[in-house]
Amino acid sequence: MRFKSFSKLQEEAEMSDLKWDYVKQALKLKSFSITSKDLQSTTYKKEIQFVVRVTWFPKLDLNDTIKGDKFDKDAHNTLLAKLKRLDRENAGNLIHYQMAGIGPGEFMFYFMYDQLTVGGGSSAGVDLKLGRTSAELKSIKVAGARSKYVPQGWISGFFMGGAVDTSSLVNKIHAEMQVQGIPNGGRGTGKEYAGAAMAELKKKSPTKYAQFEAEFAKLAKTYFSEETVVFINNTRTQPTYGEILHVGPVDTRNVRMEVITQSKIKPMVKI
Repeated sequence: MRFKSFSKLQEEAEMSDLKWDYVKQALKLKSFSITSKDLQSTTYKKEIQFVVRVTWFPKLDLNDTIKGDKFDKDAHNTLLAKLKRLDRENAGNLIHYQMAGIGPGEFMFYFMYDQLTVGGGSSAGVDLKLGRTSAELKSIKVAGARSKYVPQGWISGFFMGGAVDTSSLVNKIHAEMQVQGIPNGGRGTGKEYAGAAMAELKKKSPTKYAQFEAEFAKLAKTYFSEETVVFINNTRTQPTYGEILHVGPVDTRNVRMEVITQSKIKPMVKI
Protein backbone atom coordinates (compact mmCIF):
# COMPACT_ATOMS: atom_id res chain seq x y z
CA MET A 1 0.00 0.00 0.00
CA ARG A 2 1.38 3.43 -0.97
CA PHE A 3 1.93 5.90 1.87
CA LYS A 4 -0.42 8.40 0.23
CA SER A 5 -3.17 5.78 0.13
CA PHE A 6 -2.56 4.91 3.78
CA SER A 7 -2.68 8.59 4.75
CA LYS A 8 -5.95 8.98 2.91
CA LEU A 9 -7.43 6.00 4.76
CA GLN A 10 -6.24 7.50 8.05
CA GLU A 11 -7.90 10.80 7.25
CA GLU A 12 -11.14 9.02 6.37
CA ALA A 13 -11.01 7.07 9.62
CA GLU A 14 -10.42 10.23 11.63
CA MET A 15 -13.46 11.82 10.04
CA SER A 16 -15.61 8.78 10.75
CA ASP A 17 -16.92 7.60 14.09
CA LEU A 18 -14.03 5.15 14.55
CA LYS A 19 -12.08 5.30 17.81
CA TRP A 20 -8.76 6.21 16.16
CA ASP A 21 -6.65 5.69 19.31
CA TYR A 22 -7.77 2.07 19.33
CA VAL A 23 -7.00 1.70 15.61
CA LYS A 24 -3.46 3.02 16.09
CA GLN A 25 -2.94 0.65 19.02
CA ALA A 26 -4.18 -2.29 16.97
CA LEU A 27 -1.78 -1.43 14.14
CA LYS A 28 1.29 -1.62 16.38
CA LEU A 29 3.67 -4.27 15.08
CA LYS A 30 5.90 -6.38 17.28
CA SER A 31 7.24 -8.60 14.52
CA PHE A 32 8.23 -8.31 10.88
CA SER A 33 8.32 -10.66 7.90
CA ILE A 34 12.09 -10.98 8.23
CA THR A 35 14.02 -14.24 8.60
CA SER A 36 17.32 -14.96 10.32
CA LYS A 37 18.80 -15.72 6.89
CA ASP A 38 18.15 -12.09 5.92
CA LEU A 39 20.45 -11.01 8.75
CA GLN A 40 23.39 -13.08 7.49
CA SER A 41 24.24 -10.46 4.87
CA THR A 42 23.80 -6.73 4.28
CA THR A 43 21.80 -7.32 1.09
CA TYR A 44 18.62 -5.92 2.63
CA LYS A 45 20.27 -3.92 5.41
CA LYS A 46 18.91 -0.52 4.33
CA GLU A 47 15.44 -1.94 3.72
CA ILE A 48 15.31 -3.64 7.13
CA GLN A 49 16.58 -0.50 8.87
CA PHE A 50 13.93 1.52 7.06
CA VAL A 51 11.12 -0.89 8.00
CA VAL A 52 12.12 -0.83 11.68
CA ARG A 53 12.56 2.92 11.68
CA VAL A 54 9.25 3.77 9.99
CA THR A 55 7.35 1.29 12.19
CA TRP A 56 8.93 1.82 15.59
CA PHE A 57 11.03 5.01 15.51
CA PRO A 58 9.57 7.37 12.86
CA LYS A 59 11.44 10.37 14.29
CA LEU A 60 14.84 8.66 14.06
CA ASP A 61 17.34 9.90 11.48
CA LEU A 62 18.90 6.75 9.98
CA ASN A 63 22.13 8.70 9.59
CA ASP A 64 22.46 8.15 13.36
CA THR A 65 23.06 4.41 12.97
CA ILE A 66 26.60 3.23 13.73
CA LYS A 67 29.17 3.36 10.95
CA GLY A 68 32.55 1.64 10.71
CA ASP A 69 33.78 -1.87 11.38
CA LYS A 70 34.50 -1.69 15.14
CA PHE A 71 32.28 -2.43 18.12
CA ASP A 72 31.88 0.90 19.88
CA LYS A 73 30.49 0.75 23.40
CA ASP A 74 29.92 4.50 23.69
CA ALA A 75 28.29 4.86 20.27
CA HIS A 76 26.07 1.83 20.94
CA ASN A 77 24.87 3.07 24.31
CA THR A 78 24.33 6.62 23.02
CA LEU A 79 22.17 5.42 20.13
CA LEU A 80 20.22 3.04 22.34
CA ALA A 81 19.52 5.85 24.82
CA LYS A 82 18.14 7.90 21.93
CA LEU A 83 15.88 5.02 20.83
CA LYS A 84 14.59 4.69 24.39
CA ARG A 85 13.78 8.42 24.46
CA LEU A 86 11.92 8.16 21.15
CA ASP A 87 9.89 5.10 22.18
CA ARG A 88 10.81 3.09 25.26
CA GLU A 89 8.37 0.28 24.55
CA ASN A 90 9.64 -0.30 21.02
CA ALA A 91 13.24 0.00 22.19
CA GLY A 92 12.45 -2.96 24.43
CA ASN A 93 10.91 -4.79 21.48
CA LEU A 94 14.09 -4.17 19.50
CA ILE A 95 16.41 -5.36 22.27
CA HIS A 96 14.58 -8.63 22.81
CA TYR A 97 13.19 -9.22 19.31
CA GLN A 98 12.32 -12.89 18.91
CA MET A 99 13.22 -14.68 15.71
CA ALA A 100 13.99 -18.32 15.01
CA GLY A 101 17.72 -18.94 14.88
CA ILE A 102 18.94 -15.82 16.68
CA GLY A 103 19.41 -14.90 20.32
CA PRO A 104 18.47 -11.89 22.45
CA GLY A 105 20.02 -8.65 21.25
CA GLU A 106 21.17 -9.87 17.84
CA PHE A 107 18.40 -8.15 15.84
CA MET A 108 19.15 -4.92 17.74
CA PHE A 109 22.80 -5.09 16.67
CA TYR A 110 21.82 -5.74 13.05
CA PHE A 111 19.60 -2.65 13.03
CA MET A 112 22.03 -0.35 14.84
CA TYR A 113 25.26 -1.19 12.95
CA ASP A 114 25.37 -0.51 9.20
CA GLN A 115 28.03 -3.12 8.38
CA LEU A 116 27.17 -5.82 10.91
CA THR A 117 25.73 -9.22 10.05
CA VAL A 118 24.35 -11.94 12.31
CA GLY A 119 25.75 -15.46 12.08
CA GLY A 120 22.53 -17.35 12.67
CA GLY A 121 22.18 -21.05 13.39
CA SER A 122 24.92 -22.14 10.96
CA SER A 123 27.62 -19.82 12.28
CA ALA A 124 29.43 -22.34 14.55
CA GLY A 125 29.12 -20.15 17.64
CA VAL A 126 29.82 -16.81 15.96
CA ASP A 127 26.88 -14.49 16.65
CA LEU A 128 28.03 -11.17 15.22
CA LYS A 129 30.36 -10.22 12.36
CA LEU A 130 31.59 -6.66 11.99
CA GLY A 131 34.41 -6.07 9.57
CA ARG A 132 37.14 -8.58 10.38
CA THR A 133 35.84 -9.10 13.91
CA SER A 134 33.66 -12.07 14.82
CA ALA A 135 32.10 -11.96 18.26
CA GLU A 136 29.90 -13.95 20.56
CA LEU A 137 27.06 -11.95 22.08
CA LYS A 138 26.23 -12.72 25.69
CA SER A 139 22.96 -11.35 27.02
CA ILE A 140 23.58 -11.45 30.76
CA LYS A 141 22.27 -10.61 34.21
CA VAL A 142 23.87 -7.86 36.27
CA ALA A 143 24.36 -8.74 39.91
CA GLY A 144 22.32 -6.78 42.40
CA ALA A 145 19.64 -8.07 44.67
CA ARG A 146 19.21 -11.03 42.32
CA SER A 147 21.69 -13.35 44.02
CA LYS A 148 23.76 -13.09 47.17
CA TYR A 149 26.24 -15.50 45.61
CA VAL A 150 27.17 -13.14 42.76
CA PRO A 151 29.05 -10.07 44.05
CA GLN A 152 27.99 -6.55 43.13
CA GLY A 153 29.61 -5.49 39.86
CA TRP A 154 29.87 -9.03 38.50
CA ILE A 155 27.87 -10.43 35.60
CA SER A 156 26.48 -13.93 35.19
CA GLY A 157 23.81 -16.06 33.58
CA PHE A 158 25.61 -17.37 30.48
CA PHE A 159 27.59 -20.34 29.24
CA MET A 160 30.99 -20.13 27.65
CA GLY A 161 31.11 -21.32 24.04
CA GLY A 162 30.59 -24.94 23.11
CA ALA A 163 34.30 -25.33 22.35
CA VAL A 164 35.04 -25.17 26.10
CA ASP A 165 34.32 -28.58 27.59
CA THR A 166 33.82 -28.37 31.36
CA SER A 167 32.41 -31.90 31.74
CA SER A 168 35.57 -33.40 33.28
CA LEU A 169 35.72 -30.66 35.90
CA VAL A 170 31.99 -31.00 36.57
CA ASN A 171 32.47 -34.70 37.30
CA LYS A 172 35.23 -33.92 39.81
CA ILE A 173 33.07 -31.31 41.54
CA HIS A 174 30.11 -33.69 41.57
CA ALA A 175 32.20 -36.40 43.23
CA GLU A 176 33.35 -33.98 45.94
CA MET A 177 29.78 -32.79 46.44
CA GLN A 178 28.77 -36.38 47.17
CA VAL A 179 31.67 -36.82 49.61
CA GLN A 180 30.54 -33.69 51.45
CA GLY A 181 26.88 -34.76 51.44
CA ILE A 182 25.68 -31.92 49.25
CA PRO A 183 22.74 -33.14 47.14
CA ASN A 184 22.45 -32.75 43.40
CA GLY A 185 19.26 -31.08 42.28
CA GLY A 186 17.75 -28.24 40.32
CA ARG A 187 15.34 -27.31 37.57
CA GLY A 188 17.47 -28.65 34.74
CA THR A 189 18.55 -32.15 33.82
CA GLY A 190 21.91 -33.70 34.64
CA LYS A 191 24.21 -32.35 37.31
CA GLU A 192 22.71 -29.28 38.98
CA TYR A 193 24.33 -27.24 41.75
CA ALA A 194 23.07 -23.76 42.53
CA GLY A 195 24.98 -20.92 44.15
CA ALA A 196 24.14 -22.14 47.65
CA ALA A 197 25.60 -25.58 46.94
CA MET A 198 28.78 -24.10 45.46
CA ALA A 199 29.19 -21.85 48.50
CA GLU A 200 28.66 -24.81 50.84
CA LEU A 201 31.30 -26.84 49.01
CA LYS A 202 33.77 -23.96 49.24
CA LYS A 203 33.17 -23.78 52.98
CA LYS A 204 33.38 -27.54 53.62
CA SER A 205 36.25 -28.31 51.26
CA PRO A 206 38.24 -25.10 50.66
CA THR A 207 41.42 -26.79 49.38
CA LYS A 208 39.58 -28.89 46.79
CA TYR A 209 37.45 -25.92 45.80
CA ALA A 210 40.55 -23.81 45.20
CA GLN A 211 41.87 -26.57 42.92
CA PHE A 212 38.59 -26.59 41.02
CA GLU A 213 38.73 -22.81 40.63
CA ALA A 214 42.30 -23.02 39.29
CA GLU A 215 41.29 -25.65 36.73
CA PHE A 216 38.29 -23.59 35.71
CA ALA A 217 40.49 -20.50 35.27
CA LYS A 218 42.58 -22.40 32.70
CA LEU A 219 39.43 -23.34 30.76
CA ALA A 220 38.16 -19.76 30.95
CA LYS A 221 41.49 -18.42 29.70
CA THR A 222 41.24 -20.65 26.64
CA TYR A 223 37.80 -19.23 25.89
CA PHE A 224 38.33 -15.55 26.64
CA SER A 225 41.72 -15.39 24.90
CA GLU A 226 40.34 -16.80 21.64
CA GLU A 227 36.91 -15.16 21.47
CA THR A 228 35.72 -11.58 21.24
CA VAL A 229 32.80 -11.41 23.64
CA VAL A 230 30.23 -8.63 23.77
CA PHE A 231 28.24 -8.46 27.01
CA ILE A 232 24.89 -6.67 27.06
CA ASN A 233 22.53 -6.20 29.99
CA ASN A 234 19.48 -8.46 29.77
CA THR A 235 17.79 -7.20 32.94
CA ARG A 236 14.64 -5.43 31.74
CA THR A 237 14.08 -3.54 34.99
CA GLN A 238 17.48 -1.82 34.91
CA PRO A 239 18.16 1.47 33.09
CA THR A 240 21.13 -0.08 31.25
CA TYR A 241 18.91 -2.75 29.66
CA GLY A 242 20.32 -3.52 26.19
CA GLU A 243 23.51 -1.53 26.70
CA ILE A 244 26.99 -2.89 26.06
CA LEU A 245 28.62 -3.47 29.43
CA HIS A 246 31.90 -4.79 28.10
CA VAL A 247 33.48 -5.66 24.77
CA GLY A 248 36.96 -7.02 24.29
CA PRO A 249 39.33 -9.16 26.37
CA VAL A 250 38.48 -10.42 29.86
CA ASP A 251 41.14 -10.85 32.54
CA THR A 252 40.66 -14.44 33.68
CA ARG A 253 41.69 -13.41 37.21
CA ASN A 254 38.20 -11.86 37.26
CA VAL A 255 36.40 -15.06 36.30
CA ARG A 256 34.88 -17.46 38.83
CA MET A 257 32.51 -20.42 38.82
CA GLU A 258 28.92 -19.44 39.53
CA VAL A 259 26.71 -22.54 39.21
CA ILE A 260 26.53 -25.91 37.52
CA THR A 261 23.46 -26.43 35.38
CA GLN A 262 22.72 -28.97 32.65
CA SER A 263 26.07 -30.54 33.64
CA LYS A 264 27.93 -27.40 32.53
CA ILE A 265 29.59 -24.65 34.52
CA LYS A 266 28.30 -21.11 34.19
CA PRO A 267 30.89 -18.45 35.00
CA MET A 268 30.56 -15.10 36.69
CA VAL A 269 32.78 -12.26 35.49
CA LYS A 270 33.88 -8.98 37.06
CA ILE A 271 33.89 -6.21 34.47
